[in-house]
Amino acid sequence: MSWVPSEAGLAEWCAGFFRHPLDEVQLERYLESSKQPNARVIWAAETDGGDHVGHVEIGQIWPHLSSRLSRVLVAPGHRRHGIGSAMTAKALSFSFREHHVNRIDLGVLAANTSAIACYDKLGFTHVGTWLGASWPGVDKIDVYWMTLTRDRWVRDGSDPAD
Repeated sequence: MSWVPSEAGLAEWCAGFFRHPLDEVQLERYLESSKQPNARVIWAAETDGGDHVGHVEIGQIWPHLSSRLSRVLVAPGHRRHGIGSAMTAKALSFSFREHHVNRIDLGVLAANTSAIACYDKLGFTHVGTWLGASWPGVDKIDVYWMTLTRDRWVRDGSDPAD
């Protein structure tokens, strides 16, 4: 909860999915919702010492069709060390392997150049921009839509069967 202390930061991370201030009740409901078939799969990244340092979700799962990468977040102080890329790659491999999807989509703030660079390295391609998107807690923003196909994931040397 401390990773997104502001209303704007929370809105940028979750696109209005949670309300500020983030609390235990919202997180419990979120975790409970992951028990619904094909709703979402949630992972936490931890250090060897057990400290929680990252979060990633695969949601909107349509087996054999597509899924959505969302709510990727690395704890302050642990960013720019490859945690986001590593946990995202594992989530992508899982979705390709377990859900047999042909593509994984995501939306990211156009201004979030470090996240876009991470997704580019993982093989995502830009497919469009949603100009002037609006969520509670943020001014109008531009959202960069990206897609990763199974063929591109395999061609780039990543194995969906990881």
